[in-house]
Amino acid sequence: MANPVTIFEIAGKKEDSLCDFYSELFNWDIVQDEDCGNTIDTRSELGIQGHIVQTTEQMPITNHITFYISVDDIEASAKKVESHGGKVIMGPMPVPEGEGTFAMFTDPSGNVLGLFQS
Repeated sequence: MANPVTIFEIAGKKEDSLCDFYSELFNWDIVQDEDCGNTIDTRSELGIQGHIVQTTEQMPITNHITFYISVDDIEASAKKVESHGGKVIMGPMPVPEGEGTFAMFTDPSGNVLGLFQS
């Protein structure tokens, strides 16, 4: 299987102001979802959709923009991240509503990315 970018996430401590900013700037339709933060509909058939989420003090990272890469085996992919010089910083763990499993990692330069297995 190829590994496409499947979704993006914008996260920060001021969730409401992020929703207002991106909604007004790009005319995105942003809908509150209790389980997944705020679902973004970019109102386009092109590209990918995303979420805006609130960060907390318990999270290992704050104020980030992340894209998630689809993988067949998230456990194997997480091990591969570590063996190639990256570091898994969250997960693998289930996505709310049972839509799949995700993990977050840093690459050797410290960039944060995500893995997603449906």
